[in-house]
Amino acid sequence: MTFSIIVPVYNVETYLRECINSILSQNFRDFELILVDDGSTDSSPLICEEYKMQDPRVKVVHQQNSGQAAARNSGTALAKGDYICYVDSDDFLMDNTVLEKLSEKIINQPDIVHYKFVEWFEEKQCIMQCHFSYDICVENRTLSDIYCELINKDAYYNSAWSKIIRRKFLEDNKIQFCEGIYGEDNEWYYHVVMVANSLVLVDEPLYVYRRRKGSTTKSIKRKNLEDQIFVLNKWQNILIGNKQRASRVVWWSLAKQYCSALIMYAQLVGVSDLFPIIKEKAFLLNYSDNKRVRIFRILKRIVGLRGIVFILKTINKFK
Repeated sequence: MTFSIIVPVYNVETYLRECINSILSQNFRDFELILVDDGSTDSSPLICEEYKMQDPRVKVVHQQNSGQAAARNSGTALAKGDYICYVDSDDFLMDNTVLEKLSEKIINQPDIVHYKFVEWFEEKQCIMQCHFSYDICVENRTLSDIYCELINKDAYYNSAWSKIIRRKFLEDNKIQFCEGIYGEDNEWYYHVVMVANSLVLVDEPLYVYRRRKGSTTKSIKRKNLEDQIFVLNKWQNILIGNKQRASRVVWWSLAKQYCSALIMYAQLVGVSDLFPIIKEKAFLLNYSDNKRVRIFRILKRIVGLRGIVFILKTINKFK
């Protein structure tokens, strides 16, 4: 089949039907939907089984709670489609033409297809339109140059749900999600970037990303920062001495991730013991021409790293 759509499910009874319906209502029918129930304690498992009984394309896996990364890995191991599409269970596809449009982009079997997204803010009940563009030149350019331009334009995302990836490519390169960490998409996609040979950009939103109160991405804890530092450490060690052209992409992305780590640090209390590690990573600000990285780089030169943290803390107080 063409697509394997993998949805990790954990206690999302409020949103799950909207997510599944957006997939099963696609005009393009050649796909399987793999729902991985990651030990849910609400009615999500029953909802999964209900859809399995209604549609033969739906497959359900029930496992002990192990996290989103483990759920995605379980679904990927069972997938049979030419391309893997990850959808988070509280999100949904833009309309019923998404898979149809994507099927037109994989004729030449690219390793990756990126697409844009909109954000649905649950509390305000409003959609924020996509703020970046994929309208860039890709002809006669290296993948590294394309990615770096996307980073500079704030159009580069490591998120698994904003792209489809050729399944054989993932299998051949033994690429899996790192289990047990927050922000596993960052670590996962760097492995993809390092070995990818072809990329297609779809300059159109195909995915709706739900911003909901209390979601993992909104609830910043010490572990979020520790895991961010873990990824920075891991990839710093991988990249030192690496001469691959793609390594430049990861360095540039790490620079932006470092800025995110500083922002997280400023939002938390009781994490001063992590400051020496963060300070040691400040060299990452020397990479990338991304606007945020440039601003942080200039601020570091003027007020130092502690000055940046003070500014960020002050901004947080007035939010």
